[in-house]
Amino acid sequence: MKNLAFILAALVLMVGCEAVKFKPMALYDHYEEPPPESTLPQIIYEDAVGTMWSSLESCGKFEVTKDVAYSGNSSIRISWDKGKGCDWIGFGNSFSNWGAADMSEARTHKALSFFARTQTKTAGGIPIVACLEDFGGGGSYYFLDAKKYLNGLYLDTTWKQMIIPLWDFPVNEEEVDIYSIKQMKFQLEGAGSYYLDDIKIIEYSREEYAQMRADVEAMKPKGSPNQVVYREGKFLDDVWGYENNSCQTLEERDGNGKMIYWKYNADGCDWAKWGINWNDWYQANFRGICENSTLSFKYKTASTCQFKVFLDDYEYHGTEIFSSKTAVPEWKEVRLPMKEWKLKEKGFALDQIKQFRFEGVGSGEVYLDEIKITGS
Repeated sequence: MKNLAFILAALVLMVGCEAVKFKPMALYDHYEEPPPESTLPQIIYEDAVGTMWSSLESCGKFEVTKDVAYSGNSSIRISWDKGKGCDWIGFGNSFSNWGAADMSEARTHKALSFFARTQTKTAGGIPIVACLEDFGGGGSYYFLDAKKYLNGLYLDTTWKQMIIPLWDFPVNEEEVDIYSIKQMKFQLEGAGSYYLDDIKIIEYSREEYAQMRADVEAMKPKGSPNQVVYREGKFLDDVWGYENNSCQTLEERDGNGKMIYWKYNADGCDWAKWGINWNDWYQANFRGICENSTLSFKYKTASTCQFKVFLDDYEYHGTEIFSSKTAVPEWKEVRLPMKEWKLKEKGFALDQIKQFRFEGVGSGEVYLDEIKITGS
């Protein structure tokens, strides 16, 4: 009977529960979508906003100063000399309030931007390595090369902007967790003394970078459209390869004025060649003149012979610009439009031209004179 009573009570309870209706309840009354990351300012330093750390030990000094500023009322004044015996010196700060920043997609359209100036002298760059550091201490390290990222030709006592695209920072999954970036860290190398201001992460496109580099290229000084390559009387200063050997004889001779005499036998010989520089072996500048300038020279040969002329820069680019294969018993002028060399397309550093290089093929005897560049 007890079991029967228990069963009847359970049935009554189940029927009662069936009649009860529960009101649905939301876990949250209101949910506000957080603002997109791109709308939040990612500031590393801006007029003393934010916290920064520095570790220069006895090798330098890091301070916020009101002496000068690009914007606002203050900037960072920093001086260092790592050669004083410090293993590591640098500074850094979060750009996401010390929260984890996912830069995996953002790095494709953002850049590190800051303004810099020297304290006294002119400098070609700033010896700093930047690092996107994750919470595990790993990082993507990248040298801030002024030749690629400075909006100007050099650093001096005026403010200039450096913009380093984040897509140039190397990302190795074994070295950095790009999905959880803690801060931007700056590692100091060498020595220097600078002011820094407005350090931040900005929106940036590849088109903007290309335009900035085009603007910097336009700032660079252009070469002279008229340059004398063979300077009479400076043969020994301007030429290499004149030390006579079993492959060739190369010398300056008197005639109707001075001229270059070159006799060579390249068969089985590696040294039937020579080069000439007309700027005391400093870089010659072809920037801005290639489209409207011409290399010209006069030559004659004692018999049928073949020789080639090349152009080289100091970045190890070289290209053939002329080849002679026939006898030229009387003086002949050769005119070679420089635009046909397509130096820019071949990657030449147009302000770092090294030499014209002559190489003999087989055997021959050649006279050369009036080697020069002239504008049209």
